[in-house]
Amino acid sequence: MNFFHKFFSQFQIIWILVRRDYALQYAGSAFGIAWMLIQNGTLILLYAFVFLYLNLKNPTTQHDYSGYVFSGLLFWIPLQELLIRGTSILTDNRQLIKRSSLGVSVFIWIPYIQYLIHYALTSFMVIIILSIYSDVNWLGFVISYFWMALIGIYVLFLINYLCRVNILLKDISPLVRLLSQILFWGLPILYYPFGILEKFNQLNPLNYPLDIFRSLLITNYQSQFHFYEFLPFLAFSILIFYFSKYKFQKVVMDHL
Repeated sequence: MNFFHKFFSQFQIIWILVRRDYALQYAGSAFGIAWMLIQNGTLILLYAFVFLYLNLKNPTTQHDYSGYVFSGLLFWIPLQELLIRGTSILTDNRQLIKRSSLGVSVFIWIPYIQYLIHYALTSFMVIIILSIYSDVNWLGFVISYFWMALIGIYVLFLINYLCRVNILLKDISPLVRLLSQILFWGLPILYYPFGILEKFNQLNPLNYPLDIFRSLLITNYQSQFHFYEFLPFLAFSILIFYFSKYKFQKVVMDHL
């Protein structure tokens, strides 16, 4: 009982911080948090216009390709937001961290909760397109929420390091945005992996999670990559998390 009481107490604190962060992000905005929906929705509609209406792919493969592209976009868009927002979360809350006794770790969960919310909202927009232009595995769609929650924690290992480095180096947001573009084009989202591209994709730490995500969402999708290719990235991310949390913490607190 003590464990659950502590868990819900911590969650209440994190939820208050999430709401506060949203309020600060969209302060003075006419549409408030709706801008996040407008931004993601516009991006999805642009891709829909290009890949469905203009039909840039061979029409004989359009059905499968539509599911391939939009499942990839659904996977990527919330993760990119998590990566970018997570990097700056400590610097944006510097004064509150100094004044409170909450510690650093609780603030790192803010972008994670926002990521889960953004995925849930974006998924409803994308699933409408997928249900029209592709074959959706509806049970897999439900399971995908749990899979994306796990992938978010995996990315959070890296964010634990990036948000601390961001304090020491003042602002690495431009570098992280560049990194996110490299990760995007290194993932087989808009193209099929083959030849040199397939070997390049294997170097991307999000490649296998994307492959599993597609196999959950798209009926009869055949996984193209293997778990053993993902293991080095998983081990490295855990080491990064350990280093940033237990070896890097005091230096960061001194620079807050």
